[in-house]
Amino acid sequence: MELNGLEFKRIKLSLESTRKLQQFKSRTGLTPNIACRLALGISIAENNMPSLELFTEESGQEINRYTLFGEHELVLTSLFLQWCQEKHIKAKERNEYFLAHINRGVELLVNRVRGLENLSQLIKAG
Repeated sequence: MELNGLEFKRIKLSLESTRKLQQFKSRTGLTPNIACRLALGISIAENNMPSLELFTEESGQEINRYTLFGEHELVLTSLFLQWCQEKHIKAKERNEYFLAHINRGVELLVNRVRGLENLSQLIKAG
């Protein structure tokens, strides 16, 4: 599996995702970068295609690549790129799908996790 085609130095989230991440942080204390890591996993676990049309607006918070991934970059990018391979996503479309997964995942995360006690249930369910 190739590890290229995910080329960005920073991502810019939708305004709605930014708002939801702030709400999530106030409920759980988890920072947006940690929440985005969880969001990516949750969205990929949905095992269907996120709608690119629903997640095109990028006027919210900006997160640089290292802050987003931290020391987990290889694991998180490998997870996403495996999904891309399974779904036959072309390299030129990967950044769009990555952002769509993050934005969709934020929505799913905020709806499923009301506090840290719910987070452990989310992990058990996966």
